[in-house]
Amino acid sequence: MLQTNKSVIMSAHNSVYNIQKHYSFIEYKEIANNLAIAGKSSGEETPERIDATKINAQRLNRIYKTFAPNAETKRIIGELIQNWEWIVITESWCGDGAQLIPIIAKIAELNNLIQLKFIFRDENEIIMNLHLTNGSKSIPKLICLNGQNKEYIGEWGPRPLQIHEKAKEFKTTNPNASHEDFVRNLHLLYAQDKGLSFEIEFANLITQWMNIG
Repeated sequence: MLQTNKSVIMSAHNSVYNIQKHYSFIEYKEIANNLAIAGKSSGEETPERIDATKINAQRLNRIYKTFAPNAETKRIIGELIQNWEWIVITESWCGDGAQLIPIIAKIAELNNLIQLKFIFRDENEIIMNLHLTNGSKSIPKLICLNGQNKEYIGEWGPRPLQIHEKAKEFKTTNPNASHEDFVRNLHLLYAQDKGLSFEIEFANLITQWMNIG
């Protein structure tokens, strides 16, 4: 959802987006792969996060190879004439990130006016705290900035609304389901959706952002 009131507030925080430690998609993918091979994860390591990193590294590679933006997305992105910077906050263990980051990367590649940067949540607490979701540090979170002056344009995340609603419905109808059951169902939803919900939602948001700057 577009957050016009927030843009005024965020303009006072432009300097926080001068991030020294950030990664391209290729660099981020390599980090995720290396962590998976080494049996590690980004951020605070737990057995669950290490296992998730291994699976997510495979998802990153697979989805990036198979996803292709549709004609409408290509048309919208092709109309962009401003320099944009997309900062994506994530971690290697984030399941939603593994599903969505390859799609974001493919969309960003459609226009060389978009500079895509990845940062780790736990290494960037100040920025994360400026982009909470209902008070939580939910990721992934994409922040769109004017590439010239770092002014805040908008943000998206952490999950497509349609996927979010179906995941919430699963919780409601399966109150005794374990966290593992929830995660398994979440990735099943993503697999069935094939990125379509995110692509439509994100393309619509990009159209709104174009009217801002």
